Amino acid sequence: MEKRIILFLLIPFLLFWHWFDPAAKKNQNGIEAYKEKKYEKALQDFLSAKGVNPDLGVLKSNTAATLYQLKKYKQAWEEFSKIDFEKSGISRADFLYNLGNTYFRLKQYNKALESYKNSLLVNPDDLDAKKNYELTLKKLKDKKEQNKQKRSTKKNKENKDRQDQQLRKNKKNQHKQLMQYLNQNEKKQMKKKKRKIAVAKKEKDW
Repeated sequence: MEKRIILFLLIPFLLFWHWFDPAAKKNQNGIEAYKEKKYEKALQDFLSAKGVNPDLGVLKSNTAATLYQLKKYKQAWEEFSKIDFEKSGISRADFLYNLGNTYFRLKQYNKALESYKNSLLVNPDDLDAKKNYELTLKKLKDKKEQNKQKRSTKKNKENKDRQDQQLRKNKKNQHKQLMQYLNQNEKKQMKKKKRKIAVAKKEKDW
């Protein structure tokens, strides 16, 4: 399932961010590039805007969203983790949804599930969050089943290895016993041969 990632577009209005502010202009350029799926260009614009105003939550979030689209999920998570959404004007539900998507891509399914759940507690009507929550539950169930199968396979392999080792040991013992038997039998045969050999008597010379 394709997961939407939320880019915060209207924050300049919400924060009374003046359009002539250099950071605002760079952010807007990044948004336009993002809409056109020119993610490398968008990332450059957002990073440039952060250079002017590094503490602005929306720039961190938009940078993280772009990194996510570039499949740089670890870097996206690092950027999301720096956001104090309570001071940034970013929706808690949307922030948690984006964070959940990033955890999902990092295969940290327990954390993804928790993020989606918290997002739904804020916005129960978010269908994408519901779908992603259900998908993550399935992933966790599948992972649990795979781990169970791996443990079972490992156990079966260990049992087989022990059986093979015991079989080799038994064969070795059988071979050893056979060699001992042959050696003993050979010694017996040699003793019999020695008993059969008699010293010739010297005949009398009449």
